[in-house]
Amino acid sequence: MVVDDDPLVLDTICFLVTSMGYQAHAAKDGSEAIDLFEARSASIPLVVMDVEMPRLGGVEASQIIRKMEPSTKIILCSGNTRQDVWQADPDAFLLKPFMFNELRAVIQKLLPSRGGEVLPLLPGD
Repeated sequence: MVVDDDPLVLDTICFLVTSMGYQAHAAKDGSEAIDLFEARSASIPLVVMDVEMPRLGGVEASQIIRKMEPSTKIILCSGNTRQDVWQADPDAFLLKPFMFNELRAVIQKLLPSRGGEVLPLLPGD
């Protein structure tokens, strides 16, 4: 799942994730991400989430997701290096703007593969 309130950033990260062979579902803020995660938690192994968003920010949303499913991998992204980011205990942090190869390396590190098979971020229905 990819979560960002900026439509251009959201679309770009979804495109990058898709170009890696994964499937991605987009959420425009933390509240929408929580709703989606509640409905599909078993099928979302990784979340790429912006820190600063309206309604519910990434730090708070990631803490809720972590309580719901501790094994979910969380990558927080921000243009600022806020101290409270580490309260959420993310698996990784990317400082915006980041390069595609940085995102790819973090995702490949966090998502195990099975014999070269690519595991989707959100499996198809």
